[in-house]
Parts: sequence; structure tokens; C-alpha cells
Amino acid sequence: MFLRHGEHYWACAVDHNTAVIYTWLGRYQDAIHLYERMQAIYPTLTDKSETFIKRAIAMAKLNQARNLAWLGNFAQACQLMQQAQVSFMALEETSLMITSEINLADFDYAQGYYGSALRGYYQARDHLIRSGNSDPMLEVRLKLWMANCLVKLNRAQEACQLAVEGVKACRQLGVSLDMGDALREYATALVASGRLDEAVAALDEAWTIFNQGGFDHYASAAKLQQAELLLEKGSVAAAYDQARLFKEFFEAKGLVQYSVRADLVMVGALIEDAQQARAHREQEQQNTLLQEAVLLAKQASSEAHQHNLQEQVYKSLHLLGRLTALRGNPGNAARYYQAAIAQIERILDNLVYDLSPSFLRTAWAVYEDMITLCLQQSQPERAFSYLERARSIALRQYLNRAQSFLNESRAAGETISTPALQVTSAGAALLRTQHELREWQQKYHDYGARLADIDTSMASALSRSLYSMRGSWNVSAMPLNPATDPREVIQAELRRCEAKISELFERFHLHQLDTHVAAHTSRKRAKPERSTQYIDIAQLRQHLAPGQLLLAYYLCKEKLVIFAITTERFITHENSDGGAQLERLLPLLHAYLQPAGWPNPQQPPQQAIRRLLHKLYDLLMAPVASLLPPPPGSLTIVPYGPLHELPFHALYDGSRFLVEDFQINYLPASSILSQLHTHRSKQRDTDTAVFTRPPLVLGYSVYGNLRRALDEAQTVAALLHGRCYLEGEATIARLVAEAPGSPIIHVAGCP
Repeated sequence: MFLRHGEHYWACAVDHNTAVIYTWLGRYQDAIHLYERMQAIYPTLTDKSETFIKRAIAMAKLNQARNLAWLGNFAQACQLMQQAQVSFMALEETSLMITSEINLADFDYAQGYYGSALRGYYQARDHLIRSGNSDPMLEVRLKLWMANCLVKLNRAQEACQLAVEGVKACRQLGVSLDMGDALREYATALVASGRLDEAVAALDEAWTIFNQGGFDHYASAAKLQQAELLLEKGSVAAAYDQARLFKEFFEAKGLVQYSVRADLVMVGALIEDAQQARAHREQEQQNTLLQEAVLLAKQASSEAHQHNLQEQVYKSLHLLGRLTALRGNPGNAARYYQAAIAQIERILDNLVYDLSPSFLRTAWAVYEDMITLCLQQSQPERAFSYLERARSIALRQYLNRAQSFLNESRAAGETISTPALQVTSAGAALLRTQHELREWQQKYHDYGARLADIDTSMASALSRSLYSMRGSWNVSAMPLNPATDPREVIQAELRRCEAKISELFERFHLHQLDTHVAAHTSRKRAKPERSTQYIDIAQLRQHLAPGQLLLAYYLCKEKLVIFAITTERFITHENSDGGAQLERLLPLLHAYLQPAGWPNPQQPPQQAIRRLLHKLYDLLMAPVASLLPPPPGSLTIVPYGPLHELPFHALYDGSRFLVEDFQINYLPASSILSQLHTHRSKQRDTDTAVFTRPPLVLGYSVYGNLRRALDEAQTVAALLHGRCYLEGEATIARLVAEAPGSPIIHVAGCP
């Protein structure tokens, strides 16, 4: 009607309102058609200003991009959203520019680019704060989206804290749709924290809110999330039925992301049922279940590849590997696992190095299944290679990127400062983050200096000083009681500073490595150049010295595996219940080592401790005793999981402790041996030129709490003929000033 009467503006207004309704109803293709028509009409308006038209076109692109993302067309969605963001920046529409930044981060998250998504949310929050605009609901949503990223990066505690804050704020604001979303995000964080029953309750409340409001696709998404949780809890039949029911809804609405997730839940449930049928020797039932599961998994894999859903790609490949293994085809199972691992490592390429280890833990089940398959197929060298490949990925990324950053800084004549930046939005954000980081580091240093100089007789004066100090840094004040022990006050401030510095370091690296630009310029990336070759055992042996034994440990469920390597031999020992034994022995040992539990603090229970250390020796050392070098040979330990907290050098063979016969060192991954070998070679060539000072030893008892720290420092300094600084002289400034040129640096306590 409006078009026939030449009222083009009102026609666009009607189209806009109709498109919004279509989006809420899940009719995304219809909404996209209307937004495209609006973009064609707006430039023809003659009764509106140029600014109005540009803004309207940008809004239409933003909304069209959202609908495209719902349908899985992320490439076009990103392109349109970036165009809208550029327009909003030119029009100085700060709020809409922030909205577009958030949407780009959402697209990254949906595709599995978690590092880039987290960076986008941080940047949007910074823009919101600097704009001075108060938008409580947007602040809540940002917290929830950041919590979602943190869950994917295995940082459940931080995610729960953010989600709790978001839910609390939503209850106060009283917006039903946002309240339901907040509860869904909170449930995700609760699941990651192992609080499954609380998660079920949160999802029930979210579903009730969505259902009462008529938000069908949000209610269905909550039920899908609940189906995933039911599968994790072991309610297999309920998980399958719920996922199948809502999969039909998602397919009808064209919601690809949710449809694929429903497929994966159904496949996981069918695998559990097939394993039960196998245990009961119901071959025909098992075959029927596996056939259905394979069809669903292949469908999920195809759609995940088509729409670039990275996480769903590796999960579907992993499930296909499990299915193929159950059907008795280990060769094909290995190929599926290998493809899943390659996909995981592609995701890792898009994460900042300090986030990579966290993400890797969430995908560890794929590596576990591959290692288990290799061991079952009597391929111990290949199993060891995959174990070391997983252990070394994040570490190698950290070392390579950190070294590259240092090299660039030194080439620019700097220490560790930011290279020259172009005056861009990203560069400005990086500089602001760096400046804020320096401020908080200085604040941390100031509080630390005050704690070192504290005198309880100055409590009142110190409290007044702290009020002034907090105000000068423009941070939120914490109530201070003049009667409070000033040490407690400062220690609380130090903890707050540490949390803020940790966040800023993360943001600094997210900006500095600029993952966001790479993420949006080309989603169809070429295969990374990173090598995917297996670790060569023969090459590893070349980096071992004569008389050196490398022991790498691995735990999977209740099984303990020991990989033992010397210059001449490679053997593997498997203990089917070794993991269960460690689960029983290690807590006992740690309990006995706590002085608080001793009847007499001056008389530790040595016999009980030695018995436990002897049992652990029998479990961890005796099976490879034939490879132990003659004293004083070298043992290199590569622990796994809880074994990182075990003092191997204290293991007891019944007459002697391990450290009495061997030189013992630890590595996080066997692959580091090659880098240590290279470093030692360079060090031998440059010893005379580099080490111009004697060893440096610092000792600090933390106000007498570490009573033996000073004795340790003085003893080590005497043995090494080094410089020794104790208590007030053992400062960070002293370490920074005197560490260069010192061949050995020993710190006893915490300066």
C-alpha cells in the first residue's frame, strides 16, 4: 500500500517491523529478504538526510548479518557486519558501533574462534566504558558472553563468577528474555564446574521463562542444552529423546548450529547404548544402533564442514572414530581421530598462546582415544608421539611466539615494549591496555613495598594512606576499618591487583597478536604451516646423554602407562589398575606431608611416609628398573596429571631415596629436550662472554612464615660461592638489576 502511494519511507518502516517479527519467529530467510529490499529502497528517499539514509542502511546490514549467522552463512554475515561497523564509526554512532563489535565476536564464538571472540568482547566493553553511556543490560550481556568464552577455554571458576553477576543483575532489571539467556549461560558455567544438579535447575527455570513468553526457539535451545547435560549425567535415553524432538524444530527453522548439536547428542547416546548392547552380547541390536549413529554423525560432519562450525567438525569426526572402532575397524578409526586432531590444532592456531593449553584440555578426549587405540594395536611409539604432540603444542606455540616477540622488540632497540604501531583503532586499544597494565603493575609494586615496610603501630596512619592511595588510582573504594590489621587490608588489595593484572595481560596478548583481523579477513584459511609429523623416537634418543633415562607417564581412566627411553632402548609398561592405585596413594601421601595433621609437629610420621613412598616406587619405578642407569646417572621425568605434584626424587626403594642415586630433573614435554640440547650448545660457546657475575641467591621468609628459606639461601650461596641477599635486600628490583650475567639464580621463599 505505501509503495503504491510513493511512501517509500513508511514501506521500509513496515518492512523493518515485519523483519523483526520474522526473526523472533525463526523465519530468518523471510527477514533477510525484507532487509535486502530495505537496502535497495533507502538510497531512493528524497525527503531524508544523507546521515539518516546511511544510518538506516547500516542498521539493515547489521540485522541482515544477524539472520545470516543464524542460518550458518558466517562469511557473508561477517562482511555485512563489518560494513555496518565502518558506517557507525563514520557516523559517530558509538552504541551501534559497540553492538556490531559484539555481533562480530558472537560470530567468532559460533565458529570456534574463542580467542578472537574474547578479544572482541573485551574491546566492546572498553568502548562502552569510554563512551560514558550507561547501558546496564548490555553490560550484563557482555559478562554472559565473556563467561561463555571462558567456559570453552576451561576457566569455569571465572565463568561462574561472571555468570552469577549477570543473573543477579537480570533479576534486578526484570527482563524475561534476558533473564532466560542469563540462566542458560549460567548453566553452561555450572556444568563446566561439575555442578550438574544446579545446572539442571537453572535450565528448567530458563525454559519456563522462554515458554511463557512464547520464545519458542529460545525455549528449544534451553531444552537442547539440557539434553547435552542429561547425556553427561548418564541419562542416555532421556538425552536421545529430547535431542531428537527438538532437532525436528531446529531443522524446520533452518537453525543449523542447533541442529548439528542435536545430532551430536543423539550420536553420543547411541554409542552408549551400543556399548551396553555389546556388553550383553546383543549383536543385532548393537549393529542397528551403530548404523543409525553413523548416518547421524556423517550428516553432522557434513553440515559442520559446510557452515564452518569448527568445534562441531572435530566432535563429529571424533564420534565417527569411536563408531568405527566399535565396528571393529581400527584403521579407519585412527584416520577419523587423526582428522579430528588436525581440526583441533587448526582451532588452536586461532587462539592466543596463553589460552591454548586451556582449550586443549577441553578437546583432550580425542587424543586419549587415539593414544588408547595405538596401544591396543601394539603401536607404542605412535601412542607416545600423540601424547607428546598434545603436551607440546601449546608449549611450542608459547616458546615460538614469545621468542618472535622478543626478537622483534630487540631489533627495534627496545626491551619488552610494544613495536611501533600505526594510529588505528586496534593500535590505540593496544596502547591503552599497555598503559593500564603499567599502572596496575606500579600499584601492585607500591602495595608490596608498603607491606614489606609495615609496622603494626602505624595501622591508623596506614589506613588513611590507603584511602588516599586508592583514590589516586581512580578505582572503586573498599570499606576500610582503622582497627583492621593493615596487613590484611594490603594483602586483599594485592590479590585484587593480581586479578586485574592477569586480565590485562590476557587482553594485551589478544590485542598484540591481532587474532581478530586474521579471523575476519579469510575464514577459508589455508592449512597451517605447522608441522604435524610424529615425534621421531630416534631423534629424541640423539638428545639423550649416555647414562640418561627419560620416563614419560600417562594415565587414562584406571590405566597407568610408562614410556621409558634411553639412547638405545624404548619400552612401554602398562598397568591396568595403576591409575586407581595412584588415586588412592597420592591423597594419603599429601595428607601425611601436611604438618597440621601430625600429632607432634616436631616428629613427622616418617615410617608411614616411607611406606607410601615405597609403594609409589614399586608402582612408578620398579617396572622399568632394568633401564635405570648406574649411579649417579640422570633421570628425566615427564609427569602427567596428578603426578606433577609428586616429588619423584623422594621415592623410596626400601633402603635409599631416588635422589641419593640419581640426578633428577623434570620436563613438561619430552620435545623440550631438543631445545635444551641446542641451548646447551650455544651456552658452551658463549659461557665466557655471558656469565660475568657469580651466582645470585635471594632469600625471603615472608615475615617468618617460611622459616627455612633463609637457611636454604645461605647454604646454597656458600656452596656456589654466590652473592646472597636476604629479607629486605631480596627485592624484585635487586633481581632485575643483578640477574643479567648470573649463571645460576636461586630464589628461596618469595621476594
